[in-house]
Amino acid sequence: MKIADKLLNLVGVGRERGLPPPRLVAIADGLLVTERSAEAWFLISVANTDLATEGEQDAALDAAVSAAATILGDRLSHLKVVWGRSTGLDYIDSVAGHYRIGDHEGWAQTRADRIDEMRMPERYVALGVHLSDRDPRATAQVRGSISDALGTTSWRVSARELAHLDERVHKLARQLGSTVWRAHTAPAEVISWLISREMHRGAVAAPRRGLITGASLARLTSGRVVPYTDHLRIYDSRGQIAAYTSVLAMTDFPEELETPGAGEWLRTLSEIKAIDDDGDEIDVTVEASVRFRVLTKKTARHLVDETRKSAKEQRRSAAKGTAEETADEIVETERIMREVKRDINRSGLTLVEDHPRLLVSADTREDLDAYVDAVIAHYADRGITVAAGADEQRDLWLESLPGDQLRVPDLGHVRESTAFFGSWFWGGASIGDATGPAIGYLTGSTPGLVRFDAAAGSALGDATTTLFLGRSGRGKTTAAMLGGLDSAFAGAWVPLLDLKGDAAGVSAVAAEYGVPTAVIEITAQFSGAADLLRVLPVDDALLQAPSQLMLLLPPHLRGAAEAPVMAATRAEIQSPDPSSWGVIQRLCAAESETTRTVGFALRDLVETGLGSVVAGPPSGLSSLTTNPGLWVVQMPGLTLPSPESAPESWSPIERVGMACLRGCLAWMVRTTGRREFRGRSKVVIVPEVHLLTKTPDGASFLDYIARVGRALGASLVLDTQDPASILKLPGLVEQITTLFAFSLRSREQVDSLLELLGRPQTAPYQTLVRGINTAANGKSIRHGHCIMRDRWDEVATVQIDIPSQRVAELLRTTPESEHDLEPTQPILPPYEDPDPFAEDDEDRADAALQPAAAAASQAEAHTQEPVQDTPLPSVPVVETSNHHAPADAPAPSNGTAPNGVDHHHPPRYEEPIGPDEVYDQEADEAAYNEAMYPANEPDPDKSPSNGSGKKEHVA
Repeated sequence: MKIADKLLNLVGVGRERGLPPPRLVAIADGLLVTERSAEAWFLISVANTDLATEGEQDAALDAAVSAAATILGDRLSHLKVVWGRSTGLDYIDSVAGHYRIGDHEGWAQTRADRIDEMRMPERYVALGVHLSDRDPRATAQVRGSISDALGTTSWRVSARELAHLDERVHKLARQLGSTVWRAHTAPAEVISWLISREMHRGAVAAPRRGLITGASLARLTSGRVVPYTDHLRIYDSRGQIAAYTSVLAMTDFPEELETPGAGEWLRTLSEIKAIDDDGDEIDVTVEASVRFRVLTKKTARHLVDETRKSAKEQRRSAAKGTAEETADEIVETERIMREVKRDINRSGLTLVEDHPRLLVSADTREDLDAYVDAVIAHYADRGITVAAGADEQRDLWLESLPGDQLRVPDLGHVRESTAFFGSWFWGGASIGDATGPAIGYLTGSTPGLVRFDAAAGSALGDATTTLFLGRSGRGKTTAAMLGGLDSAFAGAWVPLLDLKGDAAGVSAVAAEYGVPTAVIEITAQFSGAADLLRVLPVDDALLQAPSQLMLLLPPHLRGAAEAPVMAATRAEIQSPDPSSWGVIQRLCAAESETTRTVGFALRDLVETGLGSVVAGPPSGLSSLTTNPGLWVVQMPGLTLPSPESAPESWSPIERVGMACLRGCLAWMVRTTGRREFRGRSKVVIVPEVHLLTKTPDGASFLDYIARVGRALGASLVLDTQDPASILKLPGLVEQITTLFAFSLRSREQVDSLLELLGRPQTAPYQTLVRGINTAANGKSIRHGHCIMRDRWDEVATVQIDIPSQRVAELLRTTPESEHDLEPTQPILPPYEDPDPFAEDDEDRADAALQPAAAAASQAEAHTQEPVQDTPLPSVPVVETSNHHAPADAPAPSNGTAPNGVDHHHPPRYEEPIGPDEVYDQEADEAAYNEAMYPANEPDPDKSPSNGSGKKEHVA
């Protein structure tokens, strides 16, 4: 190092501080080239860690530390955690080609409009890795100045150099892609966006794809940023202030940080809150820029030796004076360095040198000060000191730009790699299918859309059963109906068995969007249509049909009936056209009086009404069309036993109801095996399956149906309140590909649900399950909020989201609502104001559940847009560069849309999360009761009014 450089460092002004901003030369996929260096850039996938066990997190952390030491050793690296926004346009692009029938474009647009309405932030974690220096620093500075003076530039990148750099990028991508980070090369437009969003919030769009050089690059890099003592002011093309930004340095960390916990200092960025003028909590958008270097053993040992040498010299100097306390500190430093070197040599301890910075933006100076205070307080609670870089704003901000370098080296740390990677910058929440329709959004530490395709399992050769579990009135049926609608739009055959008569609204939604649909009533005219002896293959029917007939019998006859029923079934199955009605006729004609009594009892039950559908004389009619669309199957007069009742206490009409349930389920599933269904998507939706598992033969039957469904390529969507009984069916459990878990109460059911979720049966997880549908105020029901386990066994909290108020109105129907049987002209129900997610009101008394602390921390939805900018008069400026996000790149962190339109930062009650949510998490009990239980019922002939000025209750 030159003497001048040493003197500059001594007074805290290193030569890095004096360098000009980086001059960009070229941007390509995964590659950023400046006049001084070349960098590879990657996007790191979000790991699903919010509900991970401590053991799972420890294993992932060890894998990250090992991968970093192997791949990134001694490489200058740059980590950026930034926020974009999910947009409706991106969603429409992502589902292009998925939907096929009806007004599928209108349905996709409805969801896209909902996404734009929510303005949901989306986190991006980008990693830059230094590849090579392109020119000595001093020479680059001189030549750049000459170019500026002449108005030309001599900086070019040759095709040969690009090819060489591209090869190195792809090699790194293969290595990083196989780690826990699942990294992939960042597209060129995303790299451009990472630069432009830091420099300007204008309306200039970056090129969409390919290599970006020359004039295109110049248009991206023109703008003005003015540094002040503790903040920067960013100006737009009109010379007005577009944003206020402050760069904060994390200057001090405690000696020990626990992870999971306070040690996750980068993952918790999304948890920072500020208090607005109304006393409400609002999200503070905080981004991170961390330049770091994972030290190899050789480099780490050299650093330790240098530190020990320096400490020894200071100790000797102190010994000559009277600074006893200082001498003691120096001795302690020497001891620690000896231990560190021993650990490096013996246990492979890895060190990281890092320089963490936090960037906070606002549209006014007052808001910026409030947000900065909130960030400082948030980290102070964790023992971490954060401070604004006084008089360092220019260099700290330039340091955060991709393509730049470390400029303020004295604000840094050297620590064990577990302490750095324990920040969990890649941790958060991530769940659901990679493609397909959105059904809701994440409510964990990283917001985002949740995609669910009920038919995807069959296409992937995976298990095909989706299970909705939990108490009644929490949103299970609504979630299942939304999944069925998406499948119908995609061209699937979707029968929905409506046992309670309250699902006709889903047919109304389908009809409104032009999807073939009808509400089909199963009556006595379809006698024998659900006869297991006619529906199932011979071998299966020989086992299942007698069980079905035994279910119909009163308990006092079952003991004597088993053998004759089985014998009659074996005889009947040999006939040309076997049927359960034929079995009954054989029993009635038997010589034994006991056998005839059994036959007469069965005949009396099945000759009329719904009993004829499962065991009556075959009529030859089948109401199940094989056309794509959504078909709601209802059975008027069906009476099912309560979930709590014992099978021995079921009345004759309840026994007939259970037989109808089993028969219709088998009927629908076996219909999927018909020749015309080969190669087509089939989704069968069946609620109340806990009634089947009440009896051993019913549970066995459900297990059989799940296996048959997979063999036939049919996807099953099942709804139950009894996870304990599901666990007793290993065949069914093996077929479950996706699970949505709503709240439960009893210890047995909660623990059974946790076993299905793959989570430990410990107090934090038990509390989460009990409180997943409880509002933050502890006295309200949060409908549609659940714990999801996807086909890759990832687990996270999710909010099911209805895409529009109109869809919510149609879904919210009562059993008495009338609907035409014609598929395209259903009679729509009158508007009703109560919550669209509540299937019934039987559990209103349970709304006073105590909130779960763990659930509350996971359930806070991050759907607020980052702060927006209020333009102020122009001031003298220092010119730097100007960029803007491309149309298909994520939106800027301060919430500006790609078209440059500004938005304010709304409180939650001004921008409801959705029509499906009916309470404010911060609302008091009186306000909630006023919204949920109005004194007067609404007039169905009048449209609802939102202009009252009252706070809207949202979740």
